[in-house]
Amino acid sequence: MNERIKRLRKELMDQKPYVDAERCQIFTESMKETDGLPIILRRAKGFKEVLENMTVWVKPGELIVGNQSRVAKGAPIYPEYSAQWILDELDGKPYRWEDRPGDKFYITPENEKIVRECAEYWNGKTVYDYVRKNLPDEINAAWDAGVTDETWVCAAGLGNEIPDYKLVVEKGLRDVIDRIEKKIESLDMLDPDSLKKRHFLDAALMGNKAVVRFAERIGEKCEEEASKCENPEYKKELLELAEICRYVPLNPARTFQEAVESIFIILLAVHLESNGHAISLGRFDQYVYPLYKKDVEEGRLTKERALEILECFFIKCNEINKLRSWPDTEFFMGYQMFINLAICGQTVDGKDATNDVSLLCIQSCRELKLITPSVSIKYFDGTTDEVLLEALEAAVEHKGGMPAFYNDKAFIKILRRMGVAEEDLVDWSPDGCIEASIPGKWDFAAKGPWLSIEKVLEITLNDGVDPATGTVFKPTDKKIKDCTSMEEIFEEYKKMLKYFMDLNCLTEHINDEVHVRYDLNAFRSSLVEDCIGRCLDLVEGGALYSADGGPTAGTISAGDSLTALEYLVFDKKILTMDQVLHACATNFQDDTTSPTGKEIQMLMKNKAPKFGNDDDYADKWVIAIEEYVGSSLNNNYKSSKYGKGPVPCCFAYSQTPVTGNISFGSRIGATPDGRSAGDPVNNGVSPANGSEKNGATAACNSVSKIPTIWDQKGNIFNMRLAPSTVADKESREKVIAMIRAFFNKDAEQIQFNVVDNETLKMAQKKPEDYPDLMVRVSGYSALFTSLGEACQNDVINRTEVEF
Repeated sequence: MNERIKRLRKELMDQKPYVDAERCQIFTESMKETDGLPIILRRAKGFKEVLENMTVWVKPGELIVGNQSRVAKGAPIYPEYSAQWILDELDGKPYRWEDRPGDKFYITPENEKIVRECAEYWNGKTVYDYVRKNLPDEINAAWDAGVTDETWVCAAGLGNEIPDYKLVVEKGLRDVIDRIEKKIESLDMLDPDSLKKRHFLDAALMGNKAVVRFAERIGEKCEEEASKCENPEYKKELLELAEICRYVPLNPARTFQEAVESIFIILLAVHLESNGHAISLGRFDQYVYPLYKKDVEEGRLTKERALEILECFFIKCNEINKLRSWPDTEFFMGYQMFINLAICGQTVDGKDATNDVSLLCIQSCRELKLITPSVSIKYFDGTTDEVLLEALEAAVEHKGGMPAFYNDKAFIKILRRMGVAEEDLVDWSPDGCIEASIPGKWDFAAKGPWLSIEKVLEITLNDGVDPATGTVFKPTDKKIKDCTSMEEIFEEYKKMLKYFMDLNCLTEHINDEVHVRYDLNAFRSSLVEDCIGRCLDLVEGGALYSADGGPTAGTISAGDSLTALEYLVFDKKILTMDQVLHACATNFQDDTTSPTGKEIQMLMKNKAPKFGNDDDYADKWVIAIEEYVGSSLNNNYKSSKYGKGPVPCCFAYSQTPVTGNISFGSRIGATPDGRSAGDPVNNGVSPANGSEKNGATAACNSVSKIPTIWDQKGNIFNMRLAPSTVADKESREKVIAMIRAFFNKDAEQIQFNVVDNETLKMAQKKPEDYPDLMVRVSGYSALFTSLGEACQNDVINRTEVEF
C-alpha cells in the first residue's frame, strides 16, 4: 500500500459505526406527503428526495467518491421495513446498540430523537408487521419456536441482487432512460393494463434521473472542496473527480476510473433505495478490463495507479453499513454487507478469462485485508496454477478466507438444468455468500425463510412436539420409540421436513404479496432485464430468471445424528432408543442412569462415525437428507412468480447459514450427534466442529459426495488449515491439487481460515492488540474482535486439518 491508501485504510479502521437518522427523516416526510399514491411512485419519490437532500461529502485523498450516510461506516435507518425493534433496542431490550456483544453501533442524542420519531410513525404498519399479521398461526408458531425465520427479508429489505453494471459502464444510465421513455411513448393508455405499467415506468424514470443528479451533487462537492484545497496535486484530482461525476453514470465510462466510479454510485444508490444487502458486483474484472486495457495502451494509466484506484474502491465498499435488529444480527454477525466480487473464470469460448484486473483484485485483497468486497475466484479447468497459487497466498496472508474458490463446472451444470440460456452460463456470479446469479438478469439470488434442519429432526424424535415450547406441530405417524429401523425413522423425518417446507413455501408467497403491496423499488428493477420490457418490478416478476429458497442450518449435524442412531441403537445395539431420547431430553446431565448421560454423550461424540472423514457409513445419511430436501425444493415447490415470465420459478437448496448455525443452535436441545443443548450446529456443509479426524483430503471427499445439482443457492465449505499446511510453496501446491480434485467431483466451493487457536484466544483476551485480525466466518470474512463471543468460539472450535 502507498501512503494514500495506508492513511485512508487507517481512517476507515479508526471510524466507529454510527447510526444516521438523515435518510429515515427525509424518506418518512416524503411518504407522509404522498399518502394515497401507488406505492411504487411513493417509494420512487422518497428515493428521489433522499438523493437530492442527503449530505454528500468527500474525504481528502479519495480517488473514488460518494457516501451512504453522513459518516463513513454510518448506517441509515429504514423504519418502513420494521420499527418495533428500533424502539425496543433504544430502550435497551435486549441491548442498546452500543452495548451489544457484537456489531456495536453508536448514536448521538440528536439522531436518537429523530430515529425514535420515525420509528413511532411507522410502528404497526411496516413490511414486517404486515407479513407476521398475514401468516397462519402454525407458521408464526414455527417462527417463534426457532424452526423457521424470515426476518432477514421482511424486516430488513430484499437483497442478493447483481444490477447490470456492464450495461451502465458500456452505455450509461442514458440508455436506461431512453428505453424507459420509448416504452412510455408506446403505451396505449386506453388499455386497462397500461396505467399500472405507466406507474412503474414513471417511477423507474424518476429513480434513474435522481441517481444522475446524485452523482452531479457529488461532483459539485468535489469542486467545492477543490476551491478550498491548497495541495495542487489533490486539487487537480478533485477537479477531475468533479468532471467524472458529472459524466458518469449518465454516460458510458471513458476511462478505468470513470468505470469504477460509476459502479460505486450505482452500488450506493441500490443500497439507499431498498436497505438490501448482498448487492454484489458480478464479474467485475471482465466489464472493467476493456477500459483498463485501453487506458494502459494509450498511456493514461499505469498498473500502480490502477491498483490505487481499485484499493480506494475497496475501502469505499467497506464504508457501506447496515443496522439490523439484534435477533437478525445473530444471523449475520460481523458488519457484513456481502458485496461479492467475482474474478477469473472462463470466456464464452472456454478460454481463461483471467486478466490484469483479476490479479489487481487479488493484490488489493491481499494488501488491504478488509472484510469486503468478498473476492471470489471462479475456477475452471483452464485456470492456471499460477493464478490459484497467487489467490491461495493472498488468502493465507489475509487470514480470513479471501479470496474464496468457486467451481464453474458445478454451477454451470446446476443453472443449465434450471433452464438458464447457454450464452448466460459462463457469466454466472456468486452473489452475497455463494448464491449463483446471472448478473443483470436474475432478481434475488436468495430469498425465503430459513429452515433449521436439525431442529426439525429434534421435533421428529419427539413425535412432532417441540420440547422447548410444547407446541405440537405434526404428530408423527409412528412413535419414534416404536420404530424398528433407521429407514422407518427417516421416513418420519422426511414427512416432518415436508411439513415445514410446505410452511416455508406458503410463507414466501405471503411475503411476496406484502412486498408487492408495500415495497416496490423501480430503480434497481430498471437495471435488471426485462423489467422495463415487462413494466414490472423485480418482486412482481420482471426479471428473466428467478428462484426462491432461504438458508438452511444443520444438515450435516442432522446427518450425524441419524448416523449415531443407526450405529449405537440399531447396528451395534450399544444403547436403546429410550436411553438416547432420555439422555437428549436431560441434556446428558442425568448421572443416575447406566450408562450415565455424560457417558452416552461421549459414545455419541467419539464412538459414532461422523461426516467429514470419507466414511460412507457416516456420509450416507447426510447425502440422503441433501437429496430429499434438494430434490423436493426443486421439483415440488413453485415461487409466486411462476407463470409470470421468469424461469424457472422453483425453490432451491441453500446451505449458506451465515451465523445462523449459532442462532438456530441456541434454540435446539441436545441431539444424538452428541451436541449439547444450545450449542451451534454445523456451518454450511462443513463437518461439525471437532468431527474431522482424517485430514483435509478426507473432509473434501465427504463433502464432494453431496448432490450439488440442487444447490443453486450454494453450499459453504469452511476449512481451517493448520499454518504448517501452507508454510511453503510445495505445501501450497498440494492444497491447489486438492482444490482441483475436489472441484472435479462437482463440489461447489471452498474457503480457508489459516490462523492458529493461540492467536484467536489471545485476541479474545486482548482485542485491542488484534484490531486487524481477520477470519472467515461463513461465506464471508469479518474482523475477529467485532464478533460476539459465541461466534468467536464457533470459529475457534473448528478443527485445524492437515494432509
